[in-house]
Amino acid sequence: MRRRAGRGPTNSLHERLAFIEGLRGVAALYVVLTHFGSMLDPSHLDGTRSRVPEWMQSVIHPFWYGHLAVAAFIVLSGYCLQTSLFGGRDGRIHKYGKFFARRAKRILPPYYATLIFSVIVSIYITSKQTGMPFSQYVPVTQDNVLAHVFLVHNFDPNWMYKLNGVLWSIAIEWQLYLAFPLLVFLLFKLGRFFYLAVTTAAAVAALFYLPNGLALYVWYLPLFALGMAASHLAYRPNLRVGIVPRLAAYLFVSASLACGYVCYAGYEKPICDACVGVAIASLVYLGTVAPWTPFTKLFAWKPIASLGFFSYSLYLMHHPIEQVLFVNRPDWARTPEMGGLYLMVVCLPIILVACKIFSLLFELPFMSTRKSRVPSQRELGTPVALPLLAASTFVQPSAKKGRQAVGDAVPAAAPRGVGRKL
Repeated sequence: MRRRAGRGPTNSLHERLAFIEGLRGVAALYVVLTHFGSMLDPSHLDGTRSRVPEWMQSVIHPFWYGHLAVAAFIVLSGYCLQTSLFGGRDGRIHKYGKFFARRAKRILPPYYATLIFSVIVSIYITSKQTGMPFSQYVPVTQDNVLAHVFLVHNFDPNWMYKLNGVLWSIAIEWQLYLAFPLLVFLLFKLGRFFYLAVTTAAAVAALFYLPNGLALYVWYLPLFALGMAASHLAYRPNLRVGIVPRLAAYLFVSASLACGYVCYAGYEKPICDACVGVAIASLVYLGTVAPWTPFTKLFAWKPIASLGFFSYSLYLMHHPIEQVLFVNRPDWARTPEMGGLYLMVVCLPIILVACKIFSLLFELPFMSTRKSRVPSQRELGTPVALPLLAASTFVQPSAKKGRQAVGDAVPAAAPRGVGRKL
């Protein structure tokens, strides 16, 4: 009934839960494949008849839903930000200036470097192409460039997808960062259930009453809140109920199946994104309180997790690099079949290596070099006595009969009551 003891905290740079990095990596790779599909078969973007073979349409179709990966990123952002506040603290923000400075240092340098490169590609590559998907990224104007500089380009659908097809989500995420202190206050003031109810009601009202509510992705607010609530539930569980990994596993499977159904049935994006949001929130909760399960071990696998460590750069930079490579593809790759082979065999490795280098130049230097306060998987492996304890220390039996020894202090971020296996 007791969790196997971990080896203690690790000392890796910007330490995080490995399975969350794996989730980020898979989501970023999915977005890359989504844009591969748009290059090969843009028919779903402009409503025209597809010119690729039917078998190839069947291969591309599962990758039409890049917005699902973005929704997953939003949930993960809410989860990770809230989790960072539990690292030796009470889950609240106490130094607002420091919080915003760290967020800006983490997000903005790679973003602005990408923006500069995207403007250059848009002027010299994208603007010289015709049809979808290129036409949605141009023209380059002073207005849409300045809107991107000030991270407000998501406010107008005419700016939203210009220059680089993924930067719209960075604006939304930055705005959620600005609202994060208020969201933390509401989470602790209202409790998890009413907090989610309030943010969901606000998004629903915006969908109905804002002229461009659907185009502005207003439902990302409750998705971000859902990630925060999942973290709060993992690190501040109900002392009577404890942790519920089995329920989280069932919820993850059910929400994943529901997501597949509503996407293929043609439901609107808010419904599809809500399903994937519940699935991701359930999975990160499960991975926090029960990291030994197959669900989380898969994403914590080193090759997948290593992809997550430069997932932000991969997400930002893959699109302009992909355009350069695809427009300048060799003659043998002009047919849809050979074009797909070219993208997967030639372009994908180049994109991965280029984005990794970009991460080393524009992302890693701005990441915190001190040990992160986000608890690691090993820290969460510290044994915790049952029943649930409210104290930050616990007493565990010593190896010597008849003695009681005070165990290591449970990190403030560690879920109380961890110990029941699935």
